[in-house]
Amino acid sequence: MGWLFIPALLRGGPKPEKISPTYVRRSLLIFVVVLAVFIVAGRSDPGIFLIRFVPDSDLTGMTGVAFTILGLGFSAYARLSLGRNWSSLVMIREGHQLVRTGPYRFVRNPMYTGMLTAFIGAVIAIGMLAALAALAILVVSLWMKIMAEEELLREKFGEEFLRYKREVRAAIIPWVV
Repeated sequence: MGWLFIPALLRGGPKPEKISPTYVRRSLLIFVVVLAVFIVAGRSDPGIFLIRFVPDSDLTGMTGVAFTILGLGFSAYARLSLGRNWSSLVMIREGHQLVRTGPYRFVRNPMYTGMLTAFIGAVIAIGMLAALAALAILVVSLWMKIMAEEELLREKFGEEFLRYKREVRAAIIPWVV
C-alpha cells in the first residue's frame, strides 16, 4: 500500500506556473519510433540484442556497479540542491528560482549527468547490445528534455538564464558538453 503515496511525493512543491507542451508531443513521437524500431529489429533477428559488446567479467561488473552508484549519488546531490524547484515534468513552478549552487556550478543539468553516469554503469555491467540501445534512447530523451527545460528557463529568467548558460557552458558533461 506504500505505493499509493508516490503521486504525492512526485507532486510536491508549489503549483506549476507553466508546463512545456512541446516536450510531451516530442516524447510521444520518440516512444512510437523507438517501439517500431525495436519491433522490426526483434522480429528480424531476436538474438541481436543479446550480443555482448564488453567481456563478461568481474572487473566489468564491478566497474558498472561503481559507475551506477556514483551516478545515483550525484543525481541525489543535484536533486537536493534543486529543493522545491524540482519536478519530474518539464515545468516552471510558482516562485521558481534559477539554482546556481551545488553541482549546478559545474553543469546545468547535473541530475541528468548522474542519471547518464548510472545508466552507463548499468550498460557496462549488462554488456549487451540491448543495454546499449537503451542508452542511446536515454541520451536522445534527455537531450529533448534539456532543450524543453532550457526553453522554459529562458522564457522565465531571460538574461539571467542566458548569463548562467554562458558561465556554465556544459549541459551534461562538466567542462565538455
